[in-house]
Amino acid sequence: MNRIKYLKGECRECGGHIEFPADAAGTTTDCPHCGKTTELLLAAPPEEPSVPRAAIVWTVIAILILGLGLAGSLAALKRAQKLAARQKQLATGPVPATNAPAPPPPEDPATKAGFQVSAITLEKTPGSSLVYAVGTVTNPTEKQRFGVKIELELFDSAAKKIGTAKDYQAVMEPQGEWHFKALVVESKAASAKLGSIKEDQ
Repeated sequence: MNRIKYLKGECRECGGHIEFPADAAGTTTDCPHCGKTTELLLAAPPEEPSVPRAAIVWTVIAILILGLGLAGSLAALKRAQKLAARQKQLATGPVPATNAPAPPPPEDPATKAGFQVSAITLEKTPGSSLVYAVGTVTNPTEKQRFGVKIELELFDSAAKKIGTAKDYQAVMEPQGEWHFKALVVESKAASAKLGSIKEDQ
């Protein structure tokens, strides 16, 4: 006994579902739904996206995993760079802070004592081997100054301190000047600068 194979199709006019024998495919008949003549054809398969849904889901998951891996790698790289910089800093010593205030310049001993001192030069006395450190001390105040003592530091040509020279003035008048002349006994002295200036109280 042969079984008749039935196929399913759609009415080309109303879209209603029609079931018909396989050997009737391609013939025409009246639609049981709308009554109009339609050709018996197989129904078109439902349209599926060209890329399966599962493939899209897995692709999105893979992209997320890659993105997280890349972010983790960048974070690890930054951490490694910071660690390397810290180790380098420990090896080379602390880096001075750029925004730290600069240390104040050393205070001039003449200004601190209330005097003004000119540049100091070394002068050799003509016709002798004696050398003096000479310059000018000014009393810019309106009072007399008593027992003013000046001490100069002497340096050789390599800027190494090799000794001192001193001079003394008993009285300095207000707004007065004292042209000091301190004997230099170190033969290698090449320059001099003010070390200290004091007065009797």
